[in-house]
Amino acid sequence: MVEFRVLGPVEMRVADKPVPLGGPRQRAVLGALLLHANAAVGVRTLLRLVWTETPSSASSNLRTYLARLRRALHLPGEPESRLRTGADGYALTVRPGELDLADFTAHAAAGERADDAEVAGTHLARALAVWRGPALADVAIGPLLDAEVTRLEARREYVRERLLRARLELGEHTELVPELRALLVHDPLAEDRAALLMLALHRCGRRAEALEVYRSTRAALVATTGIEPGPELRELHVRLLADDRVAATAPAPPPAQLPADPDLFVGRATELSDLAADHRVVVVDGMAGVGKTTLVVRAAHRLAPDHPDGLLYLDLRGSTPDTPPLTAADALARLLRSLDVPAAAIPTDTESRAALWRSTVAGKRVLVVLDDAHRADQVEPLLPGVGASRVLITCRRRLPLLGHAYPLSVDVPPRHDAATLFAAVSGRHAEPDAQVAAVVELCGRLPLAVRAAADRLRDRPTWPIGYLVGRLADERRLIAELDSCAPTLATALTTSRAALRDDQRRMLDLLGLYLGTDVRPPAVAALAETSVRTADRLLEDLVDARLLHQTAPGHYQLHALVRAYVRGRARSLDRASLRRALHRLLDHYLAQAG
Repeated sequence: MVEFRVLGPVEMRVADKPVPLGGPRQRAVLGALLLHANAAVGVRTLLRLVWTETPSSASSNLRTYLARLRRALHLPGEPESRLRTGADGYALTVRPGELDLADFTAHAAAGERADDAEVAGTHLARALAVWRGPALADVAIGPLLDAEVTRLEARREYVRERLLRARLELGEHTELVPELRALLVHDPLAEDRAALLMLALHRCGRRAEALEVYRSTRAALVATTGIEPGPELRELHVRLLADDRVAATAPAPPPAQLPADPDLFVGRATELSDLAADHRVVVVDGMAGVGKTTLVVRAAHRLAPDHPDGLLYLDLRGSTPDTPPLTAADALARLLRSLDVPAAAIPTDTESRAALWRSTVAGKRVLVVLDDAHRADQVEPLLPGVGASRVLITCRRRLPLLGHAYPLSVDVPPRHDAATLFAAVSGRHAEPDAQVAAVVELCGRLPLAVRAAADRLRDRPTWPIGYLVGRLADERRLIAELDSCAPTLATALTTSRAALRDDQRRMLDLLGLYLGTDVRPPAVAALAETSVRTADRLLEDLVDARLLHQTAPGHYQLHALVRAYVRGRARSLDRASLRRALHRLLDHYLAQAG
């Protein structure tokens, strides 16, 4: 049994015995790799994480530290070291149940989504129990790693806040008074903790002390920041002045609508860093199944402590089969109701709703996830005006009219990350690398397809992995084979195709007849019986729709699964049309050769 620990001093234990890990800098390298477990971390990123100012010897020192860690991470009974080198950098393989940070994240997410206070309290307490001190307490860290540590500590404080609320709801007010006093001494400007202490004192029959907490907190806020307490604390103060024992309840917690933090998340370190940067609006685009929502939900959970006024999630239904996209007016109504705006106060027209939405979130720190956007005009009215709120948007195609948004295009992951995902889902950690690589490449490294293939193997324990490779290698049955475990795959491709115009759809279908993998406009023009200019425009449209990849100007390539999908559609064309299109393409090649 191996244990990795980063929530406190960096430790590695095998069979409950500590493993020597070297000095502070080497431990920092291990800590950085563990914070990005199962993801490739490049040399340049490691240098920036570990060193504040990179000396000339840093690269050489880093290689030495990695060589030592590779030996330490070659565990008894395992065929190779957990630390592996690939084209994208270094990756440390961590399995479920081995990393304290993963346990913290899982229990915190379970506690946050629990409806029952006792269940929530149990999970939140377990999440906090894995901490043994400040994160990465005994390592030498650079500014980037320090930022990661700060984010972890903020997440810890957020979970502690949720646990205090749960305990107060369970009637532990007497036990909470000394704890809350100590926390408020540490941070006298924390209005949420002041409110909880006031409630705990009031429920203990100590109303005068509760009112004194308000006075001292208000004085500290005015003296330090020049601002009065927020409306929640002021309202609670008014209720306590009236000695309203019924109304003096804990302030309603802000909305926390995010889906569960993914239990299994691999790679995407660069994308997570971009999402954590100081961008108020980020648009994440990519082809169906590439993992946009999973990425944004993971990023949103990491950003949650910075947005105490609410975590909102809304599915805009941009690509939901047989369901129209959510209108901007309906989306605004849902967002406003999430922030407790009464239905009667919500205007009827979109423009007035947008104005009320901007006014409601002004001065708040709210995080909004808008999943599966359809078009820019659907999203534009949903964006806050002023303030520190953030919006993370996912969509299958770019939204160029949102010019002030930060665009983040997500491609398929590198092979190592796709292989790690496959091993984690299938539970087959000892399969030959070449066979695993064959599976993930046949899946085009698309996370949705890789998960489907892994599910297939997990559900067929008697299958050797080579047998799965053989089944996936038949392109005619590839989509159907994967769709048996992930019925959303074919649906996702079909809805992406359905969103195209007629001329774009015809072009996509004809690409199923294309010979070779390097798609070029002149050959496509012959295939489609159109001009080169029109062919080029339609190919660019398919790139925008994330159904075609541009490898260089004038050169394109279909994703492996899109190619299998459109070739299946091409086989359904009538024979005469198919024959004429192929003759035009072959005539073009003969003319080029002559």
